[in-house]
Amino acid sequence: MQAFDVIVIGSGAAGLTAAWHARAEGASVLVVNKGMAGRTGATITTGGGISIAGQTLRALGLPGDPDDSEEDFLVDTLRAGQFLGDQSLVQSMVTGIGAEIARLVALKTPMRFMKRAPGHSSGRGVHISGPDIQRIQLQAAVGPGVRFLENFQSSGLLQDREGRVVGVTGLDRTTGEVKSFAANAIVLATGGTTSNWSLRTAPEELTGDGHAMALQAGAELIEMEMLQFLPCCLVAPEMWRGLQFPWILGPQSGIRAWLLNKYGERFMARWDPERMELSTRDMVAFASANEVVEGRGSPNGGVYLSWAHLPRDILDNYFRISSSVSADWRWEGFDMTPLVERIRAGHAIEVAPAAHFSIGGIRINDAGETGVPGLFVGGETAGGLHGGNRLSGNAGAQVLVQGKNAGIAAARFAQQNATHAQPGNDAELKDRILAPLTRRDGAAPSETKQRLTRLAERSLSPVREAVSIKAGLDELADIVANDIPHLSTRQSERPWNRDWTDALECQAAVHVLHAALISAEARTSSLGAHRRRDQPTTSDAPLSHGLVRRAPDLVQHRFEPVAFSLVSPAA
Repeated sequence: MQAFDVIVIGSGAAGLTAAWHARAEGASVLVVNKGMAGRTGATITTGGGISIAGQTLRALGLPGDPDDSEEDFLVDTLRAGQFLGDQSLVQSMVTGIGAEIARLVALKTPMRFMKRAPGHSSGRGVHISGPDIQRIQLQAAVGPGVRFLENFQSSGLLQDREGRVVGVTGLDRTTGEVKSFAANAIVLATGGTTSNWSLRTAPEELTGDGHAMALQAGAELIEMEMLQFLPCCLVAPEMWRGLQFPWILGPQSGIRAWLLNKYGERFMARWDPERMELSTRDMVAFASANEVVEGRGSPNGGVYLSWAHLPRDILDNYFRISSSVSADWRWEGFDMTPLVERIRAGHAIEVAPAAHFSIGGIRINDAGETGVPGLFVGGETAGGLHGGNRLSGNAGAQVLVQGKNAGIAAARFAQQNATHAQPGNDAELKDRILAPLTRRDGAAPSETKQRLTRLAERSLSPVREAVSIKAGLDELADIVANDIPHLSTRQSERPWNRDWTDALECQAAVHVLHAALISAEARTSSLGAHRRRDQPTTSDAPLSHGLVRRAPDLVQHRFEPVAFSLVSPAA
């Protein structure tokens, strides 16, 4: 079994940042990734915003608002999250992002400076495109000797008899071999869980593998009911499903497009009559989904977004105010001309909220520690920072700062606590991974994935209530009892066996969705991105974190009071 000081699972911005810093600390580092490094995961698709206080930018010799302090940035972040965020994690992000921006500047990373984004009190932040940050970070990690293994589907963490994490086991998709690698420390940077929803902005890899592995290893999950839905994403045609272009062309850029239900009513007037379509993301997502639930939606299960009231000049000159769209209507590699021509002709576009970002995740401290010896986490895989809602650009800051902190902490732990302990669960993990390949009759993994997706869409949508959450728990129990133990592959070939890959993702997804459902059930009032139709107001009770941990025979949920160590909600 090959051994390394640190193994990083995931090669998005958080994983590559962790790998670079761990290597800079002198650790031997292996990055394993489900797909191709630099070409898969959420970072490559990101809009590229990275929040940083104006005064921090100016200290780096970059343009920024001289009146925008780190304290302002911290308060904006906490307020947007309904003060549910872990204040030590927020402070770590706010004070730590400057050093990472300086590193990217030294690497000659192309960047632009942003105008004020919704929810921020100042025009703080920089913009680096997803492809650019992946390319720069990958080159930076390869240079000092970080090693990579692509197309490796991590499925379980190796642990010794004392519970310390000592490696990872998974499927090499290219050869069909089940392999194990030893490590003195593991960094999980596997992204979020949004691939478990059919309408989503993220790529297909984000099924929550890291969350499931951490939960099984003994780590806690936090705020798993909190999922950010991005409003105004395309629902049709299928090839464009989930694209956020209408949101970019409308409310995100301040363009006064109108959201309408099937009767032509501007329904945002009922929810935020002052800001209307320029309200917060969580409010626009909830209001749009609520129109569908109450029977006022469009034919494809969305609502309408219309620019018909605006002079054509507004759209024709849009590329002059947006650096993300070219004059010939190319955006993120897509030619959006056919859609824009429909808009110019006066047609409304069907849109709906799409699963966008996992606010909840694995609980960590500001060093990326999980409480499980040898296990560190950073980026979207981690929870607790954003509280009940995430501000635009804060994901970019999170992945860089937490990637750095987790990489440094993992390297130092590995060097100070070298182990040659043998894992006690290697055979068990390999048996679980191989099980679907040994069956020819049973549950088809692709069909089970579809069941899980439909469950998430119905029970963990932007509009929730006790009845739908309970129905989701009942259906999930049926899937766990009748599908998961009988998942089977329809062919025996081991390399590039999609059924096998899907089966392993189903094994992970059931843990993630169960944690989200019991968390949604336990939080009986609305808060942030968690909107309950049956309890639309926020509880008067003291704010509490929702935590999920695996006990020997069951998964348990508990609440823990939020510590207001820096800023009180009353301040």
